[in-house]
Amino acid sequence: MNKEILNFLKEYGSDEYSINRLIVSAFLLEKNITDIKNTKIQELLIKKNELEYNFLEDFIKIIKKVNKNFCFEELLELFEFVISPSDKLVNGAIYTPKNIREYITKQSFEALNRKSIHKIKITDIACGCGGFLIDASREIKKKTNKSYKNIFKENIFGIDVHKYSVERTEILLTLLAITENEDKKEFEFNIYVGDTLQYDWKEIKFDMILGNPPYVCSRNMDAKTKELMKNWTTCKTGHPDLYIPFFEIGFSLLAPNGILGFITVNTFMNSVNGRAIREYFTKEKVFLKIIDFQDEQIFKDRMTYTCLCFIEKINSDYIYYTTKKESELESIENIKFNKDSYEKLNFQKGWSLKNSKLINKIEAVGTAFGETYETKSGIATLKNHVYIFKPTRTDRIYYYMEDGTSIEKKICKDIINTNQLKKYDDLKAITEKIIFPYIHDKNDQVVLIDEEKIQKKFPKAYAYLLTKRSLLATRDKGKGKYPIWYAFGRTQSLEKKKNKLFFPHLVKEGFKVAFNSDENLYFYNGMAAYAEKEELFILEKLLPSSTFWKYIENSAKHYVSGYFGLGKNYLKNFGIYNFNEEDIKFILNTKNEEKLNTFFRKKYMV
Repeated sequence: MNKEILNFLKEYGSDEYSINRLIVSAFLLEKNITDIKNTKIQELLIKKNELEYNFLEDFIKIIKKVNKNFCFEELLELFEFVISPSDKLVNGAIYTPKNIREYITKQSFEALNRKSIHKIKITDIACGCGGFLIDASREIKKKTNKSYKNIFKENIFGIDVHKYSVERTEILLTLLAITENEDKKEFEFNIYVGDTLQYDWKEIKFDMILGNPPYVCSRNMDAKTKELMKNWTTCKTGHPDLYIPFFEIGFSLLAPNGILGFITVNTFMNSVNGRAIREYFTKEKVFLKIIDFQDEQIFKDRMTYTCLCFIEKINSDYIYYTTKKESELESIENIKFNKDSYEKLNFQKGWSLKNSKLINKIEAVGTAFGETYETKSGIATLKNHVYIFKPTRTDRIYYYMEDGTSIEKKICKDIINTNQLKKYDDLKAITEKIIFPYIHDKNDQVVLIDEEKIQKKFPKAYAYLLTKRSLLATRDKGKGKYPIWYAFGRTQSLEKKKNKLFFPHLVKEGFKVAFNSDENLYFYNGMAAYAEKEELFILEKLLPSSTFWKYIENSAKHYVSGYFGLGKNYLKNFGIYNFNEEDIKFILNTKNEEKLNTFFRKKYMV
């Protein structure tokens, strides 16, 4: 959406009624549609004798400057984008591009060819401003030539948690009818204000459910939503995102042979938080087709990894999966899907649907990674720039920051950013200092230095941290509970570990790893594996191999620009071959990358 238009709307006002009037009036004036009969739209029209008319003319000038053709999609987009940023965050509101909506809608109607379109009931259970309901109404009109008045009354249903979204949905549906020469004094709608997590549809079953469920992670939910989530089977484990129960709710509302079409986050296939929905799909034998966009960003205003899901209310022993770019979308009837049986998939471990045969083969080898290696994420201060610095100079007692601030050496530890392994081979080149307000006691337990002691022993560091106290208080959105205000945000990876293999959290093929045996060297941003020295030396050769990469690109989470996540969850099931002494000798003494790749491929038979 154009910034100039959005800035104008922000300056114009914040109440929904005024914004609705401005947008509707501008659209109708641009389309030269006058003499409106519909009472809802009549009430919204800005008259020439009103003060707001001058603003309306200015608004139209901006619209003409930006987009000479103010079509219906621009109207919908305007309404979607003027939702407040806080509502978008808390309730997961996000505009679904027209081509994605139309694709989901068209494919869903194709699946319902066996039913009489005249009588079908369609809903969006998180309708926002009604984009999917608009597309569905058009499709029914095209297939049946029913009046919009009857379509809205008999076929179209929706719900949204916000009253203003429901109001805008009704406005847009009304304008759809008016622009297609059906202007009635009143239209009857079945669009309701309510929370989908607890709304009672009074035994209505739907032939089609379309939508884009809200994208809200657990930490951004209010207390009421978290409590309501507990009522759903699919939210029993982990900290599921808000979109998860919408699968269960949607499936429960489908009529026999009905179809559900969603665009949603693709994390449910592998994440711990998606374990319960995978179990639900398995137990219910859900007929599910997934078109995974992998690392392609479908939504311009949000970094989100998405997929299309089509569910039919028929029993199936199989799940169907494929990967596509948005530009490659075609009729589902022509798409070749991988087919995996629920019986052979493990909902506990996660679904590796891209190439399950390869994944199962590799995971069946030797001993699981998680049984051989302990894996941890790095130190998490939650304000790294406060604690971590590269000294510009040093003397016998102090390290000096770029601005000249001096910090006692004895409160600092060496630390590396393992993501920097992409650029440097030498760990010394990426070693920084971290202000480390902890000590290791006699039992090697990590203990936070109390405030009186740190003030007395390290006055320079304490004085510096005091200047950052208000900034540190903003961690965890100001709700963090720390034993002392200068404690790190999390307590992970503070213990001493002698032998460790560092590697980045996000990797591309050919990524670098680094072995280190300095127990006083810490790390942040990435990962480290701990084990005996020889086992780590083997892993140092195995992780960058083509065999391991095949596993990762078929099982791990995608990120933009071809990166994959190397989180603990994606590593723990990788099979570590039980190498004999001769194998180990070859691995440790061979530096040639291609020879190692060939060796590992033969062992894993991939």
